[in-house]
Amino acid sequence: MPAIGKIQNEFIHTFNEVVYDDCINHKTNNFHLKITGEENGQHLHITSYTQNPEQGFCEGGAFIQKFAPCSIDLSSYSQSDEPVISCIILLTFNCFFVRHFLIPSIIANTTIPYEIIIVYNGIATDLTVFENFNLIKSETGCVSKAYNKGVATAKGKFIAIFHDDCLITSHSWHQPMIAAINDGAFATSTESVYNPHFNFEFLKGTPLLMSKTNYELIGGHDEFFFAGIEDLDFSYRIQRSGYSVKKVTVPYRHFNGMSTVILLTGDPTLMRTLFGYCLIPELIIEKWKTRFMNSSETQAMMHAVHGENLNYFKNRLALPINSNKLINTEVLTIEKYPTLYNIRSTYQNWLIQQFSSGNIIP
Repeated sequence: MPAIGKIQNEFIHTFNEVVYDDCINHKTNNFHLKITGEENGQHLHITSYTQNPEQGFCEGGAFIQKFAPCSIDLSSYSQSDEPVISCIILLTFNCFFVRHFLIPSIIANTTIPYEIIIVYNGIATDLTVFENFNLIKSETGCVSKAYNKGVATAKGKFIAIFHDDCLITSHSWHQPMIAAINDGAFATSTESVYNPHFNFEFLKGTPLLMSKTNYELIGGHDEFFFAGIEDLDFSYRIQRSGYSVKKVTVPYRHFNGMSTVILLTGDPTLMRTLFGYCLIPELIIEKWKTRFMNSSETQAMMHAVHGENLNYFKNRLALPINSNKLINTEVLTIEKYPTLYNIRSTYQNWLIQQFSSGNIIP
């Protein structure tokens, strides 16, 4: 993809494929959005009229995505000394989206005392934009460890885990989720996925909400799973231990695949910026994710990682219902699991290489 152009209050980019369903010429007091057809592609031109140009760009992105934008001014955030809920954001690559959309959506829509904790496990990210938040650094690429570090720091009775590619669009979003917990659900989420192979549903972090006590009771996320299957295993252990998980209908948006595209596109700066203003439709993000994930190099790495993870997970399937061993979680050590430990190191090096080389897609 060609390089991006950002000149003062203008944002310009030409795509070599069709990204938007229609051409657009939409003007408000805060932005002017124009999408026109080009030969074999489309041209995006957005002009911001706001004092902070990024506000206008974000409002243009929200118009494309059809949701109401929030102010990106975070000065209203004040962490509660006694939060009821701790909002834990797992930040891997998608820093500008988190800054412009996820955090503002939490601030605008949370109506009980709360805190925001950002756990960073990514690569080459400017973290200065989060200097006013509780920022924790965790091991690169290791998802479960990042979740557990965030929860360990949390002060709230409830914890809500957010991926860095979602946002909340419902005022008091936490009320129906906490009500479900009080009615007997062990954990809740706005999104669940049915796994036909293992015949059960698992919850996604969009967000995943539960009490901190319940999180600790089930043993947290198993750090044996450093990239993938951790959410599957987490929900499985809850249900096999005799508890229930529940999907709660709360309006939200999940732009699945943003971090994958940022990592594998070969131009992370461009993708961070486009996603940071929410300028790419969900279906195109999914399309790009599939394209990049289908490369032979990526497939080989994911096969190596998930092969060992699946073998470990299948051992759980053999455990009896309500077995105490279901809450046992592992620390991945080279002494006990030398093969997967080495795969993890290879995976982390691969992440760094792909993020910096830009050679994964011809």
